[in-house]
Parts: sequence; structure tokens; C-alpha cells
Amino acid sequence: MPEYPPASATPAGHSRVQPIRITTTTYIRKMHTTQKIAAKAIAALLCLSTAAHAQESANTELDACVKEEQIMLTAKGAGAGVLAGLGAALFSNNKKDALKNAAIGAVVGGAAGFATAYFTAVDTCFKKNPAWIPESKIERTKAYAQVKKDTKYKPTEGIKAQATKIEMPTTIKAGVPMDIVSTFIVLTPNGAETPIVIERKLFAIVEGKETALTFTGRNSEERTVEPGEHQDTARLPIPSDAKADTQYRFEFSVSAGGKPVSTVKETVTVQ
Repeated sequence: MPEYPPASATPAGHSRVQPIRITTTTYIRKMHTTQKIAAKAIAALLCLSTAAHAQESANTELDACVKEEQIMLTAKGAGAGVLAGLGAALFSNNKKDALKNAAIGAVVGGAAGFATAYFTAVDTCFKKNPAWIPESKIERTKAYAQVKKDTKYKPTEGIKAQATKIEMPTTIKAGVPMDIVSTFIVLTPNGAETPIVIERKLFAIVEGKETALTFTGRNSEERTVEPGEHQDTARLPIPSDAKADTQYRFEFSVSAGGKPVSTVKETVTVQ
């Protein structure tokens, strides 16, 4: 019987040619490597978020929930960044470029959504646990008789509720919380208590684009108050990685007796 060389043997005088094979295993290995890079990028972003103590509230359970939700939201952003950064380079012969692009995409994708992720996380946690929503701090600062005199109010005007001003900084540094004091007056013909409706709204303005955010307290509530002047005090955390020139607009509204809503608003700019 004639002897044949093994299939892997190379005939004399010929160079050995290795076949190019793209297998599922090769693809999975590359994807696993990419996922590791994304995970490291997310971990780096997480370190930044945990260092932002200014965003923490007195409720440790809420803090833990918000951080967990932030991680998930940031991971989604980083994952999208990985896919965008990887692109065609994933299947190219230059593995270093592929991994480099994936890493850059992970960081950019995660960081891009992190500024709003905090408020989105708060909203999610509040919906899961309504009891965590902090109570509003509303105090009467002037008596009925004084406000009636100052505004020259007449009983024929009926029930009157008016937002008069908001006191808050015009500029703020990223990662620093700020207090917002909203002043409003309530007047009734006979000086009796009356129910009112309060609304608080928050918006982020980045590069001319406005986005409605969840306020870190009660967005809307009904209260029964004595007539006079009142002040509503709230604290607003500013994300630690909010970009410079980002603006946050706060709106405070009050209404009573079926009358039109009275609204005041102010804007703060991140330095």
C-alpha cells in the first residue's frame, strides 16, 4: 500500500499556508474582552459617583438605591458607547485599535448620560418607595394682617394665592447642593385657612436643549395653610459631573380657589 503524507504535512519546497478561520469562539473572546473594558470604564465612573457626597440625602436606603440605579443607567450608556466606539474595528486585524476605540466609547457613552442619570435614578427610587420622598419644609413668615396691609388686599378679591419670588444662587459648582427658597402669599376674605396646590418643576438646559427632570422632592402636593406669607425651602443636588454652562431652571407654582396658577422661576448656571 502506498503511504500518503498526513493532511497537515507540507510538501517539500512549499511554504505552509494557514487557513483563515473566523469562528464563533473568536468572536466571543473579542466580545468578552470588550465587556471587560466597558466594566472597567464603568467602575471608574462609579468611583466618581461615590465620591460625590454632596448628592447624598439623609436617607441611606435612598442613597443606596440611587447609586444602584445610576450604575445601571451609566452602564447602559457605556454599553452603547462600546458598540459605537468598536464599530468595524472589532473585526479588523488591528486588535489594539479595536480595544482602544471600545474603551474610549465606553467612557464617553457612560459619562454623557451621567449628568441626568442622578435625577432619573431618584425618580425610579421614589416610584419604588414613595415613603422615601422627603416632606416639604413650609413655614409661615408673615401674619395675615401684615400681608393684607402690604398688598392692600380687599375681601371682594376672594381667595388669593400668589408666588412672589425665588431665592437661589445664580451660579453653582458641580457637585455642590443648593438651597431654594420660594416665597408665596395666601389671602382669604375672612382670614380662615384654605387648601392650596403647590407644584415644583425642574429643567436642565444643555447646549440650548431643554430636558424636564424629576425634582428631588415632592413635585406636586396639596396643603391647607393659614393666610399670610409662606416660604417653601428645598435642597437641590447638582450632579458632580455636570458640564460647565449647564443650566438648571426651577419653577415654583401655587394656586387656590380655582384661580389661575401663579408661577415664579429662576435659573442657576454651573461654572
